[in-house]
Amino acid sequence: MTMQASSAKPASHADVLVDDIRVVRARYDQLDRGLVAQLRRCRSATEVELEGTYWRIAGDFGRRQPNLVRHLAHVVLLFPYAAHRTRQGFSVGRFLREQLDDKDGSSLRVRRILAVETRDELDHRLRALLRLTAAGGAPVDWGVVGRDLLWFFAESDATRRRWAQDFYAPSTFDPSTDSRSAT
Repeated sequence: MTMQASSAKPASHADVLVDDIRVVRARYDQLDRGLVAQLRRCRSATEVELEGTYWRIAGDFGRRQPNLVRHLAHVVLLFPYAAHRTRQGFSVGRFLREQLDDKDGSSLRVRRILAVETRDELDHRLRALLRLTAAGGAPVDWGVVGRDLLWFFAESDATRRRWAQDFYAPSTFDPSTDSRSAT
């Protein structure tokens, strides 16, 4: 069982899910170029699921996350569009705000993502946005992105609201530049 570093209590389901997706991404990063190309050529999550490479990198995710495994292919479909870097406090909404220029129609693009009704449409719109952000070489925390994608259509809409809030009204706190540690 995954344990949080700062306490002895068990990690939350969200933290375990983030770690599990990071493991899948780490396996993806270990693939040779030919196998990555197989996944990159896939145009839908269904095509990803038909690749043996997908099942090798998914590993035991299905056993660990049985209610979410059917949607993991949607996350893997997007892996080729951005590098991975684990980042404390990573937020998809903040990331999009930082990477997209207003002249790119970023507000409209984000509104369209927030309004999607199917996973396939979400894949399509995120693929386009990740292509734009990848031009600058900005990595994402795939554990956080993956968790958000898997929970995007939850009844509470918490993921959509968090993305909107972080994009339109981003917090001014940045844990990497916490001024309390400076004198």
